[in-house]
Amino acid sequence: MSAWNRVKIAIVRRKLLSNKIPEDSENPLEEWMALKAKDTLKKSPEMQKAIGRKKLDTVGHEEFSEYQLFRVREQMRYVQENSIFYKDRFREAGVSPEDIRSYQDLVRIPLTTPDEMAVEPNHFLCVSMTKTERAFTTTGTSGVRKRVFYTREDLLAKIDIISSALMNVGMRKGDVLHIMFPTVGAWDPSLMLAGACMVAGYGSSSSASVDISEQMRTITENNSSYIIGLPSFIYRVTVLAGEQVDLRSLGIKKVICAAEPLSESMRNILQEAWGCPVLDVWGMTEFGLACAIECDEMNGLHTDDANMLFEVIDPETGEHVADGEKGELVVTSLNSEATPLIRYRTRDISFLYPPRCDCGTRFNRRIGKPGGRLDLLTKIGLGQKVYPLLFDEALLQFPEVVSYQLTIDREGYKDVLTFCVETERADEGLRQRLVDALVSIAEIEQGIDEELLEVPRVHFRDAGTKDYVSKAKVIVDKRENYD
Repeated sequence: MSAWNRVKIAIVRRKLLSNKIPEDSENPLEEWMALKAKDTLKKSPEMQKAIGRKKLDTVGHEEFSEYQLFRVREQMRYVQENSIFYKDRFREAGVSPEDIRSYQDLVRIPLTTPDEMAVEPNHFLCVSMTKTERAFTTTGTSGVRKRVFYTREDLLAKIDIISSALMNVGMRKGDVLHIMFPTVGAWDPSLMLAGACMVAGYGSSSSASVDISEQMRTITENNSSYIIGLPSFIYRVTVLAGEQVDLRSLGIKKVICAAEPLSESMRNILQEAWGCPVLDVWGMTEFGLACAIECDEMNGLHTDDANMLFEVIDPETGEHVADGEKGELVVTSLNSEATPLIRYRTRDISFLYPPRCDCGTRFNRRIGKPGGRLDLLTKIGLGQKVYPLLFDEALLQFPEVVSYQLTIDREGYKDVLTFCVETERADEGLRQRLVDALVSIAEIEQGIDEELLEVPRVHFRDAGTKDYVSKAKVIVDKRENYD
């Protein structure tokens, strides 16, 4: 590394709050959030006036809630001045930042949808194009094409939260994070993760190859101790490489799954194969990486409350639902410069936990692991709702299964579910076990009982006959119309 690059890294490290967290911190992520709230209070007379104090010795639930509401008001003022979309939206709704004094007041702010963002992304942009450092285009899992911009400060903020999240999962000096996000085109998470490791003093290795042996070679040559990547690809590496290598012998401390849903069936197989905890991450390109991450309790995902405010609403009425009740996850940017989003509908189904967690956090909120997406919902039979994660739980409990795709068609008045399963061990015994697992799904069982659904059909294809594709469409619906 050149002397100039070392100087730049040193400057960045001084700016990041994550480098002020002691290594022996029990909850680095929450401590980082407390530092963020204290730093904001120190610099903001408006926040001092809002909470009636000039200094915070400790940060609890009440103080942090006031910080979040203050940042909502400030972000609203910012977009009102700089965003064409929100300037018009707030005027039409007759809402102003001063109206937002409690969590309940948030429902007065109109919701923002992915479709609105896709129509004219530049209308959300709050800075000149010359100030943007990166622009990422994504369709995510919804198929709606969106463009998101980031300034240098936005990127540094992401590196800051990623660094504290990596510390939260146990990474320390001397650890090496192996990053495996092959064929991810929206934006390369490897850049952000490697940058976070660099400023935090951790090592990193990465490979964008879909070749299993190349991934394993990179892991062993760099003595990687942590792994992060797409769960579907990590699972694929696990099943195929596990035939030749004792994965437990590699000494991986934790596997972190990001950018796709992680089923419990998949988690169980990964933990058994690698001999370490497997943690889940939730995020969206619209808000960057590390929006929420599990702790070792694996009981909900800890959210980045310092940079985002999370709500859960009834998707039909738009009203808040109680803690523990499922609804649609809605997210508001609190510190974004380039593309702030106010009450953005994620389409993910989740719920909120009360603040305290058995890991020791006091005010940091958790979301339940998203169990499906409204825009990926498919109906079968008499209207039973199914999501890809439902089939993941049924099929990926079998280590023989590498991947699958479901095609839905109709014969007469009955729906037909045909699963094309990738495996190296195709036989009639496996086929029957897979059919039995699918029939045990309540929605399928009910459709069969009502004689509106055929017994699921399972076909096999040899492992490796098709190249791996990230975020591949799991359900292909060939029915002309369904209601």
